[in-house]
Amino acid sequence: MSRMAKYAQIIWPQPTNDDVLARNHAVETLTADLSQLTTRQAIQAAASIAASFGGAELGTLLAPKAEKAISDKSAAFVLNGNEQQAVICLAVGALVLVQETSIDGSGWSPADALAASLWSALTFQDQLEHPKMEELRKDLIEACRARVRNVAHAARRRQEVPEVGTLTIPENDAAGSRANAAYRKATAPVIKALKENQDLDREELDFLWWVLGEYSGLLAGPLSDRKPYCRAIASGLEGATLLRRLPGDGFRHAVLRGVEATERLSLKALLEALGAEREELGKSLEGQWAVQLPTVFPLVAAVASSEIASTCAIELDARDWGARALLEASIIAMERRTAGAA
Repeated sequence: MSRMAKYAQIIWPQPTNDDVLARNHAVETLTADLSQLTTRQAIQAAASIAASFGGAELGTLLAPKAEKAISDKSAAFVLNGNEQQAVICLAVGALVLVQETSIDGSGWSPADALAASLWSALTFQDQLEHPKMEELRKDLIEACRARVRNVAHAARRRQEVPEVGTLTIPENDAAGSRANAAYRKATAPVIKALKENQDLDREELDFLWWVLGEYSGLLAGPLSDRKPYCRAIASGLEGATLLRRLPGDGFRHAVLRGVEATERLSLKALLEALGAEREELGKSLEGQWAVQLPTVFPLVAAVASSEIASTCAIELDARDWGARALLEASIIAMERRTAGAA
């Protein structure tokens, strides 16, 4: 199946079969490269890919990979002056990865981290003037949104607890360790399923008690006392810390259930509307590694520092700002919980 056939006209007005085949090879290589990243690197890669849609240069993480992947089948290719080709191949490689990689039990693989981060970054961008590039951006947004939704559901399925396996004790094992080793092997699948199910039960209990309490530890007071914008963002930031998987629609609705409808504000206007409450919200974000990646975390970075790196003119109401806070904070929480924050 040709991955580049749909997007090759961004590069060439009339692409040849050889052109498309060569870039298909590059996409396959880059898909494999992206799948080998750590989850933290996948978040950084998403920031780089998203920024490159706006004309920024690819960073040191992706630029060498893209140049090598393309030049393997196109010996004359050099990255300098041809950055758009690299961006397109990387974006299509990311598209393939998030669409075709199977979902594992933890719900936080490189493909998951890339999908959530690209969804966050690309949806906080103005539309592109180039219609084909805009089509690619929208295709990538939709694929990433779909994966996050699927991961949120699939990673929360309870496991069927298997029967205890047969105890088999090899004769050549040392006598003292035979029974223990055989017992661990026989019971390991049962214990694993019970622990993972317990983890999901704990998530639901912690989250539901927090929702019912309507009290914010982040703000040290009832959420109902706060204005809609503050309540929405505080709820999104704090709700994410209670989740063990990426948030699905039900979690988003629960987080935002007490947030009233408001007028739509830009990020700059939002910070002004928050006023002194911005400092309260920002305390929990100070020193976060995510603040250094405002392309993926525009809201978190702005609330933490009061500085706005994005020029995006998008305006959102309080509920949508709360949903964005939940998404951005969930990426941070998943990375901290599953991979560990550096």
